[in-house]
Amino acid sequence: MSLVGLSNLSRSFIRVKGPDASKFLNGLVTTRLLPNVVKKKQHTISANEDKHLKLAEVVNLQENWGLMHEDIYDPENHIFVRRDGLYLMFLNSKGRVVNDCFQYAFPYHTSTDALQVAYDEGPNYLLELSPKHSRPLLSLLKIHKLSAKVKIETSESYSYYYFNDTPEFEEWLDKIQSKYMATLDPASALDAANQFIASQEFISLALAKNVVGLAIDNRIPGFGVKIVTDIKVEDPVALLSDEFKNNFEVKEVPEELVTHRRYVNGLFETGDAPAGTTMLPFEANLDYVNGLSLEKGCYIGQELTIRTFNGGVIRKRVVPVTFSGPDNLSELLADVDVSNIDISRVSEQKEQKSEQKSASSPFANTASSPFGSSGKVSRRGKLGKILSIDGNEGFMLATVSDVEKDSMFKFEVDGETVIVEAHIPEWWPE
Repeated sequence: MSLVGLSNLSRSFIRVKGPDASKFLNGLVTTRLLPNVVKKKQHTISANEDKHLKLAEVVNLQENWGLMHEDIYDPENHIFVRRDGLYLMFLNSKGRVVNDCFQYAFPYHTSTDALQVAYDEGPNYLLELSPKHSRPLLSLLKIHKLSAKVKIETSESYSYYYFNDTPEFEEWLDKIQSKYMATLDPASALDAANQFIASQEFISLALAKNVVGLAIDNRIPGFGVKIVTDIKVEDPVALLSDEFKNNFEVKEVPEELVTHRRYVNGLFETGDAPAGTTMLPFEANLDYVNGLSLEKGCYIGQELTIRTFNGGVIRKRVVPVTFSGPDNLSELLADVDVSNIDISRVSEQKEQKSEQKSASSPFANTASSPFGSSGKVSRRGKLGKILSIDGNEGFMLATVSDVEKDSMFKFEVDGETVIVEAHIPEWWPE
């Protein structure tokens, strides 16, 4: 698989703008959009959290102020105010995932008069999501609008994704984030975004006027860079500056390769699962992919989410799997209906033989009860649920302890046995 690629992604966009846009979205998403720290006991506020209390002094929610970036695994508990986008989820009232998406402050920069005018109009956000979730999310947003002063509409925008799996690019990305994306207030954030565009360290100045959104994909640290434009760029390579192309390889690749790379690295998106699939945000690994704020206050689905996190017991998660089997494996998997796959253990046949041998032993315990055996009846729960398949890779919702104990599973298709090997990604927190 290629280490480098740039691709136009099939994505839909929804715009939410207006004086109440920040407050409105804050009540619906899993990330923070209001400058408040929620603590039940004020005397437990740390020095870092005390610093966060001052966010209200620098963030004016009536202005186009940007987005707050935080990482629940950051020991310093930083909250940065930035112009670049971030990952999040929408939940329903039962705490189940509606969909995931990237959110962008619009526009990312104000290097042209037209972009400055758009910036001056006030709070303005773009939501980028899977096309199959666009209409349901649009309906959900309009249902919750009520008297909020916001305008909700689809947006004709275009998504591009660059990745580079080399140590040199990882080092460059760290430098860029430290230099331009560690800002603490809206004015500094906009200034840094404009400097980044002007530097031509990444974006070509010729197409900068059309770049309205940008995000570092830190679902896995340094996984890639997302670019949003207001026009379809016929030659995506032209989006990137000569300076960048002199230092790093840039080549256009099909979207399917970007998708397959996600599968190989174990990065699940809710659009991967079959329609109608319901799961909790932690089952979809929201806490592992930088999409959650723990102290942002109330939002739809928040109560169960925080209670689950604080309880410390998250049994099931989506894990990546690799399929192997007969020579016609690709054909078998291409036609399989994941909703009908019945997973069992590779070792199950041996276990069953062992149990049968034990049961037939003359030394097996016999019950004194006239109603039969008093031994415990073993009940086997469902081992896992295959959610999606991409080539010989896929995603499965499974109990993590089961995977850690024995990662080998199997299922039958047209009389053929397909082996399923589950993996715990290296990038998951300890």
